[in-house]
Amino acid sequence: MHIFHLVIPMYPLCIATGFLIGTFIAIKLGKKIAISERLVFLLMCWVEVGVIIGGKIMFLLVNFRNLEKVFKAFGFLGIFTKTGFVFYGGLIGGIVAVFFVSEIKKKSFEDNLSLVIVVAPLIHSFGRLGCFCSGCCYGKEWHGMISVFMHGAERFPVQLMESVANLILFAILIVVFLRSQNNREKVIPIYLIGYGGIRIVTESFRGDVSRGYIGFLSVSSWISIFCILAGLFFILKKHFKRECKK
Repeated sequence: MHIFHLVIPMYPLCIATGFLIGTFIAIKLGKKIAISERLVFLLMCWVEVGVIIGGKIMFLLVNFRNLEKVFKAFGFLGIFTKTGFVFYGGLIGGIVAVFFVSEIKKKSFEDNLSLVIVVAPLIHSFGRLGCFCSGCCYGKEWHGMISVFMHGAERFPVQLMESVANLILFAILIVVFLRSQNNREKVIPIYLIGYGGIRIVTESFRGDVSRGYIGFLSVSSWISIFCILAGLFFILKKHFKRECKK
């Protein structure tokens, strides 16, 4: 995007916008579970740092076979400033950040993580809009009504598809979070199962080849399967724990 003579990259602009709106909503939701504005703001700041570091590390791991080419093309600093990120790495980094802040402040990790997870798909939705504007994470060749011209071909707008799906998931999590205190513990598994399912579907529409594969599935698809299983395990664990107390 150009403003006068200033060039503003759309991807970081979208991510920054998502984090600002997500932080504002998290502060409002935090009041309902007695988490102070200061702690929520601290959480979101460190989550952003964790997302950046985790996303970059995962990108380097997924693309380790091409690191020599990337290094020659961008240089050492360019690897960290001019190459991409992997969402799941960012998610892991964000969770780690929540854990450390919770330990340092001696607050409930589960409560803090639930609060951050609620706004995660909203921030991610903005991020996918940034992907669409930047032309990364693009879809496979597609000649239907909703195709877009990108990278020399008509392609499926998978970034917009995932952006909308994340908004729907965000709406579901907000409803679950606000309904009652007992429902808040369901936020984490619902997110893991919901986004895991979304990602498995959207991966089948991806057309970019700079993603790692293990066998016949992309790395992100395998992680998505793990997320779904982890979410189901979380639900079953809570269920059996309640049954044992009866």
